[in-house]
Amino acid sequence: MSHKRGKKSVRKQSISLREEKRKKGYALLRQGVPKVVIAERLGVNRKTVWDWENRMKADGYHSWRDVKQPGRPRKLTKEQTEKLREILIEGPLARGYPTDLWTLKRVAEVIKQEFGVRYNVTHIWRVLRDMGFSAQVPLKRAMERNEEYIQDWIKNEWPKIVAEARRIGATILFIDESGIQTSPNVRRTWALRGSRPEMRVRARREKLSLVSAVSVEGDLYFKIHEEDITGTDILVFLRYLLQEVPGKLMIIWDNLSIHRTKDVNEFLGKNHERVRARRLPPYAPELNPDEMVWNIVKYQELANWCPSGKEEMLGVVRRTMRKLKRHPDRVKRALQGSSLPLPVGGYLRR
Repeated sequence: MSHKRGKKSVRKQSISLREEKRKKGYALLRQGVPKVVIAERLGVNRKTVWDWENRMKADGYHSWRDVKQPGRPRKLTKEQTEKLREILIEGPLARGYPTDLWTLKRVAEVIKQEFGVRYNVTHIWRVLRDMGFSAQVPLKRAMERNEEYIQDWIKNEWPKIVAEARRIGATILFIDESGIQTSPNVRRTWALRGSRPEMRVRARREKLSLVSAVSVEGDLYFKIHEEDITGTDILVFLRYLLQEVPGKLMIIWDNLSIHRTKDVNEFLGKNHERVRARRLPPYAPELNPDEMVWNIVKYQELANWCPSGKEEMLGVVRRTMRKLKRHPDRVKRALQGSSLPLPVGGYLRR
């Protein structure tokens, strides 16, 4: 009978460039290679090689590792740090600041006021980092939002809409509008340290307007307009959907005025047997899964893109949307970023 020995997993420790050179230098010294040759081969000063030899003799071969120096003792106790965390989570407004923005200066002021401990502003980021905080762009929320209504709609109204669509055999389609400008959606990119990249853009902005619909299965439908979208354009898009999608439709969209024009309402009334429309709660764009599709287009496919003009923009945007339409699995994965529980196999994803 053969016996397999279990291999003990060893976690590799990262090696810095300085340590790697020192380790190679130690090995060459043990081989008797002249110090001048070692210095030239490794690109270091001759004195450095002499220091390596003295260090190896004094502390042994494994002394090529850097010795980590103990940091300064923390000024805040564990209890104070936990209290500071609670204060920061409550937000600046709760501390009497006029805006909902934590700056390093404000955090330093809070630490001094609450605990009598002084910190240099340039060191506050280390305190925040050790507590698990990071610099982030706030997510905008309209002050007109009714959080209680939104949560009630998700819990009670949305399941009714899904049940109605399932009962009449309708395909649920989420509709949303967006715009693409010649001004780029700037995202981070890699560049040489100290050499910040520049993007040449046109001072005069041009814009395309788009309307799209997406199903839970990742099917994507869209139209591109060179002017602002009107109620008439929405009417044309609804007719297009009825041609493209077989059977009945359950349209989910926001309360935008172009969705409520007289012509659109009359069209929905005449075609009630084929298409029905339900509205999302006001000021809750995160509930519309179609928003996730626009995130792909704007901040992945077209990030840092500077078109020369409207003609180029129109061609590239059309190709980008068609490419995304050919990959429903990618669209479907993106939809999971929505805050709305999506129906899976007839049931709502919780």
